[in-house]
Amino acid sequence: MNSEIPPALVEEINLLECGAVGDGRTLNTGVLRSIAGRCQRQGGGTIRVPAGDYLTGVFELPDNTTLILEKGARLLASPRLEDHLVDGASVGLLYARNARNIVLTGEGTLDGNGSVFFQEGRIHDGARDDGGGATWQKKNGLPYGSDSAEHGPLYSPGRPGNMIVFGQCRNVRIENVRLTGAAYWTLHCADCEDVEVRGLRIENDLRHPNNDGIHLTTCRRVRVRDCRIACGDDAIAITGFREPAGEPQIAFGLRGLEGVGEEIEISDCALTSRSAAVRIGYGQNPVRDVRLKNLTIRESNRGIGIFARQADVENVRIENCRIQTRLFHGNWWGRGEPLHVSAVRFPGETRLFRVRRISMHDVELSGENASVLYAEEPGAIEDVELIRVSGNLRRGKLFEKWGGNLDARPAADSRLGISAAPQVPLWAHGVGGLSCDGCCWTLESGAGAPFSDHLVIE
Repeated sequence: MNSEIPPALVEEINLLECGAVGDGRTLNTGVLRSIAGRCQRQGGGTIRVPAGDYLTGVFELPDNTTLILEKGARLLASPRLEDHLVDGASVGLLYARNARNIVLTGEGTLDGNGSVFFQEGRIHDGARDDGGGATWQKKNGLPYGSDSAEHGPLYSPGRPGNMIVFGQCRNVRIENVRLTGAAYWTLHCADCEDVEVRGLRIENDLRHPNNDGIHLTTCRRVRVRDCRIACGDDAIAITGFREPAGEPQIAFGLRGLEGVGEEIEISDCALTSRSAAVRIGYGQNPVRDVRLKNLTIRESNRGIGIFARQADVENVRIENCRIQTRLFHGNWWGRGEPLHVSAVRFPGETRLFRVRRISMHDVELSGENASVLYAEEPGAIEDVELIRVSGNLRRGKLFEKWGGNLDARPAADSRLGISAAPQVPLWAHGVGGLSCDGCCWTLESGAGAPFSDHLVIE
C-alpha cells in the first residue's frame, strides 16, 4: 500500500481570503465550489479552513487537493435538502470521484447537521419488526419489543445522502479530523484503492439510523487505525454493494461496481454502535483478506458481524480484541451478540453463499446474547478457528422485551428473520471445521432460565 501521498500542488488557498463568512448562517457553497474549480484548473492545491463555522452545501475535491481544517474550524452542512444534490443524487457535505491524491486533515470538524433532519420522540418505521420469525417472546406468551424511543432509531421525514463520499479514488489519506452529525453514512469509500484513515473521531447521534461511521464498498488496500467511532449504525462496514438497492441516499458513487473488497486492515480503534461495531459482507461483490486487531468494542448492539448473503466472505483474522455488547430498545439489527457469523439465503436469491476461513486469536467476548455461528445448510460456514477466546453471557435488563433471539436479517426464509435461539455462551449451527484451543465459556452467576452454560454445537 502506498501511504505516501504527494503534497497538494501549486498554492495554498485560505477560505476567508476568498470571501467566505464563518458565522454559521451565511451559505458558503459558491465560495467552496469556486476554490475547488481553481484547484482543478491548476492541477491541485491546498484549501485551508481557518477557525469559524462555515455553512455550506455539497462541493467536490479534485485531483491533488488537500483540505485542511484548522483547530476551531467547522464545515456545517446546509439544512436544505436542495443544497445537497449532485447529478440527481444526494451527498451530505463533500465528495471526490475518479480522483487521485486526496488529503483531508486537520483538527477541525465536518458536521452533517444531522439533528435537523430527525424528529425527537418519533420512532423509525418498523420499530418492533420481528422479521416474521417465531421469537422467544411469542413462544413464551410475551409481547415482543417496546415502544420506547430512548435508544431510537428516530424517524426522518427526509435527509441528505452520505456525508463524505470518495468514489473510484486512488491514494486517499484522511486523518485527525472530527466527523459528526451524519444523516446517512459518514465516510463512504466506493471502489477506492490505497486508502489510509488514521486518528478520526466520528461522533454521531446513537439514536439516528443509517449513520455508519466508515463504510468501505468494494475497496482494496485500506488501512484504518487509531480511530474513535460512535454511531447509530455500523461503526465500520466492509461490504460489496454494486447498486443502491432502492436507497437514493447511498446511490452516489455506487452504481455498477465490479470486483472484490480485499486487503483491509482495521486496528487500534475504539468502537460503539447500535448495530454492528464491525460488519463484514453484504452486497453482490465478495469480501476477502480482512484483518481486525487491537479493537475495543463497548456498548454495542452487535460486536463483530460476518455475513454471507449475496456473495462469499473469505479469510478474516481477528486478534487481540475486547468486545462487550448489550440489548437496546428499537429495531436495530442485532440482538446483543458479541460475535455473529451467518450464511443464509438473501431474499430473492436461490444460491446460498459461504463464509470460509475465520480465525480468532486472543479475543474476549462479553454480551447479552450468545456468540453465534449459523449456517442455513451444513458447511456454508467452514474452517473456523478459535484460539484463546473467552466468552461470557449475561442476562440483560431488556431480555424479556428484546432478548432470546437470533437476528439473521436479511433472510429469504422469514422464519429466520428474528427467531428464538439458545441462550448459551456459544451457539454453532451447520459449521464445518470448527476448532477451539484454550477457550473458556462462562455464564454470569444468577442468570436463571432460559440461560445455560452448556455450549450448543449442532
